[in-house]
Amino acid sequence: MLKNLEKFKIPRYEQVRWHILTLLTESKWDENTPLPTEQEFADKYQVSVGTVRKAVEKLVDDGVLTKYQGRGTFLKRPDFESSLLRFFKFRDKDACYATPTGVVKKVMVIEGIEEINEKLDIGKNKALIYIERVRIIEGKVSLSEKIWLPKSRYQAFVNLEPEDFENLLYPFYYTKCGQFVSSAVETLFFVANHVDPYLDNNEQENLVKVCRIAKSLEGEPIEYRESYGMAEKFSYEVNII
Repeated sequence: MLKNLEKFKIPRYEQVRWHILTLLTESKWDENTPLPTEQEFADKYQVSVGTVRKAVEKLVDDGVLTKYQGRGTFLKRPDFESSLLRFFKFRDKDACYATPTGVVKKVMVIEGIEEINEKLDIGKNKALIYIERVRIIEGKVSLSEKIWLPKSRYQAFVNLEPEDFENLLYPFYYTKCGQFVSSAVETLFFVANHVDPYLDNNEQENLVKVCRIAKSLEGEPIEYRESYGMAEKFSYEVNII
């Protein structure tokens, strides 16, 4: 099964790593299902267990897989606890930390936007799916989000209505379209003179804008998102140990 890659003189473990990655993406691997054992992979690809182990360890280091002692190796979702959005003070009326609920307000197919398409690494005229979404705590909007997706990857969304979307988008991307978010890059800006229709702010109230490019297992961009929140609700705090 590795013959197609042998002519490129790629190290054996890298060939196995590539095939495991292909298995995960093409089969829509369930993150709750353990991967085959190293011995099973070794038999499948006709390589040594040591070669498979090196390939798996590389995927663990890359953040694609995670190992649980006694349970096996699993597909890993990114840990968004390190997201810049964590610095917004999401609190309920009792001043306790609260997880916002995501509600999609608008979804539509639009023509390509050169700047957005460039971020998604697709042709400038390629169609997009555009989503407007809010994050709500106790009936009040805490974040306003604009999301752009390559239409070619999310065909199943074309005929969906806003109410068809689930609270959490990334698992929904995977179950509906097979698009697994493995990592993301975020950039933060402070924005002035921007009125957001969902935050109901005025021009004198500054906003924080967090731009995110989410990537697939192969490292390809599959979502570009802009999240807006009130600057007064943003507090940057880091513990240095």
